[in-house]
Amino acid sequence: MSRVDRSYSKYESIRIYEDRGKMKWNPFATAELASAHRDYHSEFTFEEPGFSLDQNEIKTMLSFAKSLQLEITIEYQAEKANKIVAGTILDWKDKTGIIFKKQDGHYQEIEFDSIIKLSDKDYFDSYLKQ
Repeated sequence: MSRVDRSYSKYESIRIYEDRGKMKWNPFATAELASAHRDYHSEFTFEEPGFSLDQNEIKTMLSFAKSLQLEITIEYQAEKANKIVAGTILDWKDKTGIIFKKQDGHYQEIEFDSIIKLSDKDYFDSYLKQ
């Protein structure tokens, strides 16, 4: 807690006064924040995808994309939302997922279980329509 210099005052009570600042407002902020979290979670509805790929299909498509170094788009679930990234597969992450190099040059680990959809410009669309 920083102390304000009040040595200018002739009154001792002013010179020794310590303002607690935001500490006195914390209970109000905490209650409002908790209320906002409750409202957000009660209104949130998770949408299931229209279809889901089998784990073997996902691994087959990822192996194909890795071997040809295809630029692919992956839709995956993260933190109650579906996210989409585009790039190439750099390597396998143990036996649980992939290490993905995004178009912006950053790397990301994606678990097999979180992948919903894979697509590319040439191959996967015709494979998925079979």
